Amino acid sequence: MCGIFGIITNQKLSLGKVALEGIKRLEYRGYDSCGIVVHYNSQLLVKKDAGKIDEIHKKLKLDDFPIDAKLALAHTRWATHGPPTKLNAHPHLDCNKKIAVIHNGILENFLELKAELKMKGHIFTSDTDTEVISHLIEDYMSSQLDFKEAVAKAIKRCEGAYGIAICHADCPDYFIVVRKESPIVIGIEKGKTSYCASDIPAFLPYTRSCYIMDDDEIAILKAGDVEFYELDDLSKPKDKELQNIEWSIDAAEKGGYDHFMLKEIHEEPVALRRTLKIPDEKIAELARVIWGAKHIYITAAGTSFYASLAGKFIITKFLSKYIEAIECSEFQIQLGDSLQEDSVIIAVSQSGETVDLIEAIRWAKDKLQKKIKIVSITNVVGSSLTRYSDHVIVTQAGPEIGVAATKTYCTQVLTLSLIALKIAGFRKILSDEDLKKYYQALFSTPNIIEEFIGRNSDLIKNVVDNLEKSHNFFFLARGISIATAKEGGLKLKEVACRFIEGYSAAHAKHGPISLVREGFPIIFIAPPDETYQRLVGNVMEFKARGGKIISVVVDDDEVITNLSDATIRIPQPGNKYYSIFSPITFIPALQLLSYYAALKHNLDPDQPLNLAKTVTVH
Repeated sequence: MCGIFGIITNQKLSLGKVALEGIKRLEYRGYDSCGIVVHYNSQLLVKKDAGKIDEIHKKLKLDDFPIDAKLALAHTRWATHGPPTKLNAHPHLDCNKKIAVIHNGILENFLELKAELKMKGHIFTSDTDTEVISHLIEDYMSSQLDFKEAVAKAIKRCEGAYGIAICHADCPDYFIVVRKESPIVIGIEKGKTSYCASDIPAFLPYTRSCYIMDDDEIAILKAGDVEFYELDDLSKPKDKELQNIEWSIDAAEKGGYDHFMLKEIHEEPVALRRTLKIPDEKIAELARVIWGAKHIYITAAGTSFYASLAGKFIITKFLSKYIEAIECSEFQIQLGDSLQEDSVIIAVSQSGETVDLIEAIRWAKDKLQKKIKIVSITNVVGSSLTRYSDHVIVTQAGPEIGVAATKTYCTQVLTLSLIALKIAGFRKILSDEDLKKYYQALFSTPNIIEEFIGRNSDLIKNVVDNLEKSHNFFFLARGISIATAKEGGLKLKEVACRFIEGYSAAHAKHGPISLVREGFPIIFIAPPDETYQRLVGNVMEFKARGGKIISVVVDDDEVITNLSDATIRIPQPGNKYYSIFSPITFIPALQLLSYYAALKHNLDPDQPLNLAKTVTVH
């Protein structure tokens, strides 16, 4: 969940400035401490501290290193082992201060390795698992192994997940990068400069040419050149395909918005339109696999799991088969020996790197070998998830920097909806006219969101002002909108630090309603679908107990509007063709509600407390 950045060049660059800008672009991956190490004149110059990058930069001038330096590594941390302190900030050095390591991931056997190294006389200065790596490399080099051999031997003893960059004071012409289960990309300006990073935006201002590292791969980065090896075979370099990045740098910058979260909410119509252009044959390919499956599971974590719940509902409507939704962290535990042949697992992930999801998929593949199919939906080309999958659709949200997922949620639900309609077409369960109307409604979602965002910011701010003192909320819904309620509640939890429960409105009568007092805020998600009349009864029940009712409804809604203290109106028709896609069109209202609530409470919506973008720890 940390961000790593490295650069080696033969050009005249301000390496401190480039490294600082690199980790700033990765700050969504962690922001409780940071550090930079620069190789200069056979020494490693280190600056690091706890706090956010801008705060540390004011104290330490992180860009102030010798102008003729040629190699730098930088890190921004989300704490796992040890609290966010200066000593625990990366980079971590060995006893002789010759080796510097930055790391994203978790070493599961670090206590065992640390005890062994202490017995040999190594002195540790931090609580982190990462520091073990620098000392382990030092230990192997003391037995006359060269830097590359020592790194390979040390890493092979490390159990867990890692994306690691390592430099040595005596090796000014290269640094080493190793990957297992934690994302690493290598950027190249041929003959000039090489970069490594946890994510593409870190070096996007400088190059669009990149390599995506595989698991158990080691890379030797030189100025404008890189060699790749299998970790188990350092005898000969391996060939890798150079990829061209299609994103513009504007997509990874704020572009005049105060926060990435707000920018990315405003980008949802464009992201949806791009995703609607995914080739029809790709959608059909996944639809046929799912249609032909005997058993179907859908799995994800966090926001992607709520997108999966919405997608499951829509696919099930047209497939007429049961799809079991399981959180990826519980996938193996819940299924155990009951996972059967001829199953399809739909895996949904923004990053394609979430460790619990990767482990669930690997377990399923190992258990049933070729007798199971993995269908993945992700936003990142070449991510770990894509490599374990038999069929892949890459959504077209573009880079998402805000920690709280927004546009990726919309594109995930849209992609699952496209698959659902394709299945409906294969099965011929709808008339041509009905199928056409569903497609028209789905293709209208970008316009609906665009119109809503353009006219409702002030309304959302007013709702937030009226709820400013509330610390507890219910988000209630029925049917497909339960997924919307859960995701809307999650957003308010994440960025505004309010206590939220997203519930089935019917289930909320079995206990939670006892918490309602005069003025208790309850947000109802109320598209005019088959659950609407029963939801009216739920609104009345909570209103009778003093609840303050805020409802998200369509433009022509009357009944729930008249029962509500405030309404947020979505500009879409009130019919079944549009209502089934309400998880896409209703969610921007709740995202904006969360965004303005965070501002009201002086919180940074881009960097929620204790959270990071990609969860690469268990």
